[in-house]
Amino acid sequence: MFSIFGCPMHFGVGAPGLKYSLDYLRNRYENLRIVKLPEIIMEEDPDCVLKNRNTVAATCQSIAQYMYSVFETGKTPLFLGGDHSVVMGSASAASVYVQDQFHEETGLIYIDAHADINTDATTVTGNIHGVPVASLLGLGDPKLTGFLRPGAKIRPENIVYLGLRDIDPPELTLLKDLGIRFYTYEEICRRGLSLCLEEAARYLSHLHFFHLSFDIDSMDPALMPGVSVPVKSGFTKEEVYEMMGYLMRELPVISYDIVEFNQEFDRDNRTADFVSDLVDFITDAKRKKPF
Repeated sequence: MFSIFGCPMHFGVGAPGLKYSLDYLRNRYENLRIVKLPEIIMEEDPDCVLKNRNTVAATCQSIAQYMYSVFETGKTPLFLGGDHSVVMGSASAASVYVQDQFHEETGLIYIDAHADINTDATTVTGNIHGVPVASLLGLGDPKLTGFLRPGAKIRPENIVYLGLRDIDPPELTLLKDLGIRFYTYEEICRRGLSLCLEEAARYLSHLHFFHLSFDIDSMDPALMPGVSVPVKSGFTKEEVYEMMGYLMRELPVISYDIVEFNQEFDRDNRTADFVSDLVDFITDAKRKKPF
């Protein structure tokens, strides 16, 4: 059974539309009975490079604590909404819970147009939604690496990216230096989605627990306009369903994110409708292997 919850986090990117997008989904779709966690507003340090760091950190800690409690009930957490900084909380909860209960490591499948692996030393914008993977690796600002417990939550060799189309030069250097497996959208188009998925699953097959984090901006903004930071080209709906279906069948995914839906930029509810449909797809009991 799934537990669907979310947070309208917008402080990681500063996009006002994210503040009401979760409520929009809750009010429009009967299948989205979402438990809503609030953003926790904190006093900020004026000289900090990272914008709204203390607020984002406090909110992610709350997300991590709530998600850990969901695991304790035996349900599968499905997190919705807000910018991608929230994965610092959700993936931390998955990692710490697996360590506590099974003494094993957690894998991270990251479907996104962006690598989100800048640090406070490399970020150009200061937006925290561009640093969460680095933080999960224990890199960068220590206020963003200690959710539930200090230190790294994910190992570089336990990460696979799918669909990257916008990688900052320092991010590419870090990806290569750490040996992180990533598939750009161009490579997936060239080699074929099925082949890349099979290869990724083999690469991760030594792990028994996964957190799957899906950013809607991994998709073509011409099809899915309701995102804050669109990047030209990207996955179609059919490709997303193929990815999700395959990963859920072949890998033991124990928790999920669907992030960056911004209703302000949506057209004719195309993106909102897709989010609702994707939740139904994920929570379909026939497609979900037991935890």
